[in-house]
Amino acid sequence: MITLDKMNIRGRIFWLLLVCFLISSTSIFQTSRIAVQRIVEDFMYNYVKLNQENIESSLDFLINRVHMLSVRLLTENDVYNVLGDPGMTEDGKAWALRTVLDDMMIDDNIVGDVVVLTKDGTPYNYDQGTVVDLPDRSYLREIELSKTPVWGITKKDIDGNAYILLGRKYQNFFTGQDLGYLVIYIRERAIQDVLKNMIVQDRGFSFLITGDSYILSYPDAAKIGTTLFDKQALTMEPGATFKKAEFDGRPSIIASYPLGGGIRSLGMDWNVVSVVSDEKLLENVNKIKQYSIVLQIAALGLTILISLYASKGIIRPIKRLNRRINQFAGSADFIVPYRNRKDELWVLENSFNDMVVRIGELIERNNEEKDRQREMELIALQAQINPHFLYNTLDAIGWLAKIHNQNEIEKMVIALAHFYRLSLHKGDKYISVEEEIGIVQSYVAIEAMRFPQKFEVEYDIAPDILPFKLLKIVIQPLIENAIKHGISQKRGKGRITVKGYRQGDKLHFEVTDDGAGFDVGELDNKDKPQSYKGGGYGIRNVNERIRLEYGDGYGVDIRSEIGIGTTSRVTVKTEVRS
Repeated sequence: MITLDKMNIRGRIFWLLLVCFLISSTSIFQTSRIAVQRIVEDFMYNYVKLNQENIESSLDFLINRVHMLSVRLLTENDVYNVLGDPGMTEDGKAWALRTVLDDMMIDDNIVGDVVVLTKDGTPYNYDQGTVVDLPDRSYLREIELSKTPVWGITKKDIDGNAYILLGRKYQNFFTGQDLGYLVIYIRERAIQDVLKNMIVQDRGFSFLITGDSYILSYPDAAKIGTTLFDKQALTMEPGATFKKAEFDGRPSIIASYPLGGGIRSLGMDWNVVSVVSDEKLLENVNKIKQYSIVLQIAALGLTILISLYASKGIIRPIKRLNRRINQFAGSADFIVPYRNRKDELWVLENSFNDMVVRIGELIERNNEEKDRQREMELIALQAQINPHFLYNTLDAIGWLAKIHNQNEIEKMVIALAHFYRLSLHKGDKYISVEEEIGIVQSYVAIEAMRFPQKFEVEYDIAPDILPFKLLKIVIQPLIENAIKHGISQKRGKGRITVKGYRQGDKLHFEVTDDGAGFDVGELDNKDKPQSYKGGGYGIRNVNERIRLEYGDGYGVDIRSEIGIGTTSRVTVKTEVRS
């Protein structure tokens, strides 16, 4: 698998531009498709909801006409007279009832038949051509027990046409005489004609059910009078009227609308259910999706060309700059910026020119520091005396002092010889901490003979730092400074403490005296004589040598207070040199 770190810069830029464009374009296309789909769905939701409300008004008007017909029949005296005339035959009564009903101008587009069933079980039909089963005993029993009209049961004729029954007890409105039952057969197609205008037929359909999922009206007549067992499809979330679910094995959008108003007041728990085909609804959205895929493919080809061109345009000046860097030979090697405007590549090429100048300055500064270091080393070498001659001379003086019983002279000469032997150390630049402390002790021994009972020295050197190497003669000048400019100017006996310890990757050495103290700012005063600065290498010399060798963050730090004393601290890097 090829990863970015294995590609060249041009390849990385190319793939980065390509991936970024693909992500952005895909996001735009997909977001647009989802937004269009959401807009279409919201439009359909609102459209269906508005039509359901209109259907509620139409159904309310239709059902109310049937209800008013039943009320008129209950108060019609002519019907009472016909049914109560003992001199009429049954055929005569049937003919007389049809005549009365004809005069009432019943809309046969809504009402399929009107049946009056007497208490003795004699039926009188309004429409002799309609062959529909009479209401069964359970329905009549339900009418008998109910104080309100009974709606909802369906019957079918021999042609398969369905009817929704409205039944109620038939009593004389004036005398209260129980005449039997009144059943009105409502044409299911009249209700379906109202429902089918709700949704464009190739997009979906609507049907009418009761609260217990009994189907009253359906586009497929075979399902009328059955119970819808897939109740889960019609179960809505609380407060919701729409949901996405499978209906008859197809993904659909289902909207359930409970009918209210006059229909609810008549005791009917009816619901209009609308089913919209998700596939048909999103047909245009899918076409947009196909078009977007074609556009994406075209955009991909265009993106590849743009990415190749852009990556080549970016890499060309970088390659030119890379050639100039490889050919860089000094501070005089400048390049003319590839572009005349201040873009990132223009800044990069100008930064290269600035880098060339800075590198030249650093090289020159480094050469100057090397010259200074060589000069200081030469001064140090010039200050050294031939070790062999010096050792031999000091040994001779020491033997002469011993022969003549000059013990003090002998001790001083031996201490001085030991001091120079460690200081010169065969010309080595570095010595161990232990050897540096030996130099200090030899120097202190000599100064103690010069100033007897004037001072005492205490050493507090951590044993673990003794093997470490450091520049030689960096502590002795601090002791010399403490004796000459601190203790010597103090009345009475003084005390000097030499402390050495390690802290991280640094070694610290502190020389503290309780002498006269001085103004630290005078160390930088060039008008003061060199002897004031400690003599020998001097504190300034030691500080310069440490900084040149170890860099910034290392050197000599002096704190002093007049009348209290002085503390000088040397900081060097922790290292062990062979």
